[in-house]
Amino acid sequence: MILPVMLIAISVTTACTKYLDKTNPDTEVDPTYWKNENSVRTYNWEFYNLFTGFGTGASGDFYFSTFSDDQTPSGFSQYPQTTAATNGSWFFGYVRKANIMLERIDGVPMPDEAKKHWKGVARFFRAYQYFTLVQTFGAVPFYNRSYDVTDTTMLYRPRDPHMTVMDSVLSDINYAIDNLRAKDIDNTVNKDVALALKSRICLFEGTYRKYHTELNASAASIADYLTQAKDAASKLMTGTYTLATSYQTSYNSMDLSSDKEMILYKKYLTGYLTHSVIGYTNSSTQMHGLSKSAVESYLCTDGQPIGLSPLYQGDNTITTVRANRDKRLLQTIDTFLCYNGTLINGLNSSTGYRPAKFLQPAAAQLAPYNDTDAPLFWLAEILLNYAEASYELGAITQADLDKSINLLRARAGVAPLSVIVAFNDPKRDADVAPLLWEIRRERRVELMMDGFRLQDIYRWKKGSYMDSKLNPDSFLGAKVLDNGKVSRNAQGYIMPYPTTSQRVFVDPKNYLSAVPTNQILLYPAYMQPTMQNPGW
Repeated sequence: MILPVMLIAISVTTACTKYLDKTNPDTEVDPTYWKNENSVRTYNWEFYNLFTGFGTGASGDFYFSTFSDDQTPSGFSQYPQTTAATNGSWFFGYVRKANIMLERIDGVPMPDEAKKHWKGVARFFRAYQYFTLVQTFGAVPFYNRSYDVTDTTMLYRPRDPHMTVMDSVLSDINYAIDNLRAKDIDNTVNKDVALALKSRICLFEGTYRKYHTELNASAASIADYLTQAKDAASKLMTGTYTLATSYQTSYNSMDLSSDKEMILYKKYLTGYLTHSVIGYTNSSTQMHGLSKSAVESYLCTDGQPIGLSPLYQGDNTITTVRANRDKRLLQTIDTFLCYNGTLINGLNSSTGYRPAKFLQPAAAQLAPYNDTDAPLFWLAEILLNYAEASYELGAITQADLDKSINLLRARAGVAPLSVIVAFNDPKRDADVAPLLWEIRRERRVELMMDGFRLQDIYRWKKGSYMDSKLNPDSFLGAKVLDNGKVSRNAQGYIMPYPTTSQRVFVDPKNYLSAVPTNQILLYPAYMQPTMQNPGW
């Protein structure tokens, strides 16, 4: 049996830690390691730990990424009220690892093609980590080489501006695309995976620059990122990848290796690597239910929102909620409600809505032993990236919609989207055009509980969605009858938290996380005032 690549990363991390960025680059131990291409390949496995997927415990990109308006978790979650001393996200270990790899490759005896490929791998992962750093902190120091621990001047250099870092990220991912192999070992980083990451990065950056006018980005730079996002996505829409018949397949498969929708996935296997997503949605632990806001965002099958569609039957029961609705909703929430005082087979959801799209009866059911595979890059996201970038460029056509969003709608049993939206959703933001509103809606429901929502809200500069006073439906659940134990508002909707518990979004402070104070204190005193983000 060949050990799946996503599992190799785990075993190598344990077996070969002395070679995984643990030694000083100029010691005698390090040079003796780099003997051949297999040495480089072994060194690279640890990078795959950057792909969280379903995680391994009570955290992960899917389901557990509850801090958004899509889920109302079992415990109240608020923005930090003080600046933390530490934050594990302020971590540059994989940047340093990538830089060491780049500095060693030319000295390894292997063909030039192999050297270019592995440099592409290193720059792919450097781009990946810097992308997440910028999303979290904005400006960060950009390191394009490894530095000795004694070189404090370079290690504690000023933060580089957001746009400067992202331009370097774009350079890295473009290099990766130009030099990576079309295919290496199955389910490893290759040219297509780099194109998928590029479409994600460039859509984020193009829209962030557009809506965050404080960056003073030029119209040309915005258009360039959006154009590159669309172009990268289009290269993956040529027929190599096709949508699975069922939406749920991407989330509850025992083996995604033959799924034509997958560009890269994370393999889980009993005895090697397992997760807890099924266990936490299939036990007596109260689940993080979907919010009223999320459930109401799904269209009816006629392609109209619930506030307009004659097919909508109301929300007095779970049966009427699900009637004539987008199939993605039917596969995302269960056919029953379960909540305090009204448990179903011991199950309890914070909002009544039980998350169901990850369930798989054939898998191990107890946490942390779940063994279904997790998507990392897949066609559905690519289609969404393509549609949104096309709109933001100001030149979207019906043909663009038909080869992107309308493929997703067809799978979901929803009427196609027209480039001319013939209705006005009463919940639409006044500053968001009707077509863009529908494109964003499509992204929300297709990627529900997939870990994208918070950063989508931030790049659109829609932090108000995170404010429970401005978006009260984000803190409500299903409409239920009084059972003496569940908290409800005057209209009968579940209230997971007391009315005194409100999440307040502070603009611009909460668009970025605070730089941890313990890190700032490592810098020279004269630099420290410039190291923190606005409002912190």
